[in-house]
Amino acid sequence: MNKNARISAFLLERYHIGEVTPLEKMRVEKALGQDPSLVLALEKLGRSDQDFRRRFPIERFFPSGQKIRYFHPRPVVWGLCAAALVLVVAIPLFVLRTQSSLPTDRIKGTSGSGDSAELNVYLKGNLAGGDIMIPDQTIVREGDTIQLAYRIQPDAGQYGVIFSVDGRSVVTMHYPYKAWQSTLLVSGKQVPLEEAYTLDDAPDYEIFFLVMKDKPLETRNVMRTAEELALRIAGKPQEALRQGVAAFKDCELAVLTLRKE
Repeated sequence: MNKNARISAFLLERYHIGEVTPLEKMRVEKALGQDPSLVLALEKLGRSDQDFRRRFPIERFFPSGQKIRYFHPRPVVWGLCAAALVLVVAIPLFVLRTQSSLPTDRIKGTSGSGDSAELNVYLKGNLAGGDIMIPDQTIVREGDTIQLAYRIQPDAGQYGVIFSVDGRSVVTMHYPYKAWQSTLLVSGKQVPLEEAYTLDDAPDYEIFFLVMKDKPLETRNVMRTAEELALRIAGKPQEALRQGVAAFKDCELAVLTLRKE
């Protein structure tokens, strides 16, 4: 990629599937007008998707009418039987969207704006090259790379901070990317965060929190409270939701826990 364009491969893929903000769309299209190599990379993504769909038509794996959830242009399929894994051909995987509740514990504080947000975690780098959405309490390992994404209901007008707490009580801020940036969330579609996150050797768990409010949040205050919360739940990941609600009383909260192996 052209360094002057400052367009990452991940951002270009998000643009390709229409999962970018209006500002990001402007950035990418400006860069496309200046960098022929970026245009070629975008065309390559399109050809790759067409080739994938020709080789692995979705009808081979799901009955008519099945709802499919895509996050990445290279999809992946749940529920392959053990025998299928010995095949030399790479079987495409797809993430199913079920009718059950979302894989996030969500609860409203005393003055939150309702059940209007979800926090999703995707495990990157499976057999077909796509990203699998993993549910609450999934077992992960050191070195696994995950991608965070959120979805806010249209017209919710929400502000939020996303952070995680690990088994060493270390707090990491994921959104906003800098403490001085706006905490405004994009509504109406799923929004992946700009950077993936590789798990270190912290033991036992990694817990992700989305703290949300209908008014701008002061990120530094949220992170100070997060540091206190990390100590309260040290060694007790099952307390994450209850203690989180107590810590952020006037906010809506989404919590997702990954178990470390």
